[in-house]
Amino acid sequence: MSKDHTPPQDAAEVFARYKAHYEGERALKPEMLELADRELKAGATVGQLAAWTGLTPEVFRRRARALGVERKRPPTVGKLAPARPESSEETNA
Repeated sequence: MSKDHTPPQDAAEVFARYKAHYEGERALKPEMLELADRELKAGATVGQLAAWTGLTPEVFRRRARALGVERKRPPTVGKLAPARPESSEETNA
């Protein structure tokens, strides 16, 4: 592998744009998360925050859980979800 490789101009421009956006995202993220925490406490849903930010709802579910924010609905999956009765149709399908 050559240590003096230079990408073509079009690739270099895309790489530079990506780096600028990535660094901008890293700079904005702490402030955005602080505001998201405030909005979770004020009643925003994880779905709303996901739509507003482009992050996944799971990011905000975890933050809400860590903050002790009350859930808007009971969990449907995972260890906190109520146990589902086993159905012979599900196991035989």
